[in-house]
This record gives sequence, C-alpha cells and structure tokens, in this order.
Amino acid sequence: MTTQLMAFAAASLAIIVVPGPDLVLLLRNAATAGRRGAAATATGIMLGNGVLAAAAVAGLTALLTGSQMLYTVIRVAGAGYLVYLGVRALTDFVRHHRRHDDAATARQTTPEPADRRRHHTPGQAFRQGLVSNLLNPKVAAFYLSLFPQFTLPGMSTLTQHIVMAGLFWGLALVWYVVVVAVLGRVQSLLRRRRVQRGISGVSGVVLVGLGAALAFRD
Repeated sequence: MTTQLMAFAAASLAIIVVPGPDLVLLLRNAATAGRRGAAATATGIMLGNGVLAAAAVAGLTALLTGSQMLYTVIRVAGAGYLVYLGVRALTDFVRHHRRHDDAATARQTTPEPADRRRHHTPGQAFRQGLVSNLLNPKVAAFYLSLFPQFTLPGMSTLTQHIVMAGLFWGLALVWYVVVVAVLGRVQSLLRRRRVQRGISGVSGVVLVGLGAALAFRD
C-alpha cells in the first residue's frame, strides 16, 4: 500500500506543479489584488478541487465523461471563461500602458491607488479561482482516469478513492500555500507598475491561448 500511495503522490505532484490556467490566474491576481487576492484565488481553486474530488468519489465525473454533449457544454463554457479572463487581463495591460508616464516610472515601487485596484477585490479573485477550476472538464476527467491506475490493498474501491482524493487535495493545498507565501515575499516586486503591466500582458495572452486550446481540442 505504501508503494502505491507514494506512486500516486508522485503522479499527483507532477500534475499539480505543472503550470496551467489556475497558476496563471493566481499570478495575475497576485499582481492586481496583492497577497490577499492571491490567497483568495487559491482558496477558490482549492474549493473547486474539493468539489470535483467529491464528485469523482461519488461517481459523478463518470457522467461527465460518458456524455459527449455535457462534456462539450462544460468545455466550451470553461474555454469561454478563460478567454474572458484573458481579455480582461489584456485590457488591464492596455490601460496600464496608456497611463504610464515618466512620473509613474520614477515611482514604480508605489502601490496602485485604490481607485485602480477596486476592481480586483479578494471576493472577485475567489470567484475567478472557483469558476475557472469548476469549468475545466480536464480536472474532472483527470480524477476519473488517475484513480483506477492505483490499487490500495485491503480497502474497498470507495475507500481507495476517498483516500486518494484526500491525498491529492492535501498535496495541492500544500503547493498553493507555498506559492502564496512566495508571492507574498515578492509583493514589492509585483506592485511595480512595469511588472504588473508585464504580468497582465503575458497572463492575458496565455489565458486566451489556453481557452482557445480547450475550445478546439476534444
């Protein structure tokens, strides 16, 4: 059992740390809403992971992968949401670029004024993390495809899935706690207008690209 759990943990970590929409969104919100925004985004992502893990244990994800129409609807909705977030990030990039001047460059370590940050609240960051995670059918399909590859002797199938779902969720939690802590350490860097503008531009392009790939890939 120990060998199987270690193998499952290794596979889970490999999947968790690979950059994807969640990490891109987390970085973008860390730059626009600060450490609280990053923590709120991670909380939303983890809640989404918990819901999908529970759905996998209950067998609900089998319905998703078994229904082509339902899978397509969720995939297109998730793709549209990623593109929407990407367009918003690109809009921020354009706005920052237009407002940039020599005085702003001289004060680039100064935090954004409240009126420019009001649209990037922790509540909004939480919703973005939750929705982007729940609308990603690949996450649900991942649970369904990964669980059968590992067997924990002496446990029923249901108990095995509960243990593996809990282990995956716990590892993801540790990862996001570490990421948020690191982002908190570099807040002074993330608050620089040039850095914020760069993150907005890059994350916007990446999110739009990921959305397009999700929309056109089965």
